[in-house]
Amino acid sequence: MNNIKKPIVIVGSGFGGVNAALHFRKNNPDFSILVIDKKTQFEFKPLLYEVFSDEIKSWEVNPSFESIYSNSGITFIRNYVKLIDFDKKFLTLEDDLKVQFEYLVLSTGSSPNDFSIRGVREYCSFFNTNKDQLNLKKRLDKNIPAGKSNKIFIIGAGPSGVELSCKVTDLYKSKFEVNIVEKTSEILNNSKIFNKEEAEKTIKQKNINLMKNYSVFEINDEQILLSNNSNQIEKSPYFEVIWTAGIKPNLPEFNQQIQKINNKILINSNLQLQDYPNIFVIGDISQLENNNSNPVTAQVAMQQGEHVALNLKLLINNEKLLPFKFIDNGEMMSLGIGEASISGLGLTFSGKLAYDLRRIIYASKMPKIGKSLKSTTSWFLEKKSIFKGIL
Repeated sequence: MNNIKKPIVIVGSGFGGVNAALHFRKNNPDFSILVIDKKTQFEFKPLLYEVFSDEIKSWEVNPSFESIYSNSGITFIRNYVKLIDFDKKFLTLEDDLKVQFEYLVLSTGSSPNDFSIRGVREYCSFFNTNKDQLNLKKRLDKNIPAGKSNKIFIIGAGPSGVELSCKVTDLYKSKFEVNIVEKTSEILNNSKIFNKEEAEKTIKQKNINLMKNYSVFEINDEQILLSNNSNQIEKSPYFEVIWTAGIKPNLPEFNQQIQKINNKILINSNLQLQDYPNIFVIGDISQLENNNSNPVTAQVAMQQGEHVALNLKLLINNEKLLPFKFIDNGEMMSLGIGEASISGLGLTFSGKLAYDLRRIIYASKMPKIGKSLKSTTSWFLEKKSIFKGIL
């Protein structure tokens, strides 16, 4: 049996895990760091919509972990963690490889939540990975068979549902009737007021049908069944149903009982497990104590990753750890091809300028941004007249 002994282990290499690894390595070059993820590429999810609409190439937003961690002194293993033993300080991986650790960071992210609704897994498309967007594009590029409905139902009017509906409408013009299904009376319930207003205007301008106060009852191979406020079931044929209605944390199995809230791991303000101070939990799988909650966004995960790197160093040096405080730097939202809305740091604006700034800001957040930044710089120079007198 192979064994890797006592590195700092980071499980999951999304926004939180990547930032934890790179920031800790930068300030602590002598420590052994091991990153484990079942995927081979980083997923910069906020820009998947632009990859879908061919405004950005996939290589710009999906760098391989090999390229991210190359020449950094960080070891990357592609594998899946089956079991974690906190007391004995080891992980069991999918091929029965045992990995020992002294300090552990869990950042395993989330996946779509079907809420056990019949037919979602069998008949819906998803939009959570680069593979998802490729599969969706292939399906929507097909001709609509004679007698087949041209209706697309996008389930969930959160940021993902709204952004995707705008891209689909712009990309396919009048080919489809686009419907957004939202179980509440509002879209973008947790978004900034300005972005919500801009999204509502855009949805109306693009003639996207917004179905508020509807929930999905069932989906079969021919129809989607929706329940309204009066619990009446309405049936409709469809060409495609796209599920963006929620996420659930991806949790490995543990040997020990740990506290959870809504299936998220309960942590203290320092981002540690209460009974295991050598273990940190960040991102979509974590829930701060006292019911303090942060948005489930890349921005939060990135800040937590950087903060964990700091607290790890303090813990190793037997110094007092610092509580995590989320700094809200604002919100950016794509609203169609070449259009976006930005609200943050005292600024609110939308349109093409917002789209251009959004792309530049996101490019700067890419881990190991070399190629992506070169591509964005070239694109930026082509559009420099737009920024004249502004930047």
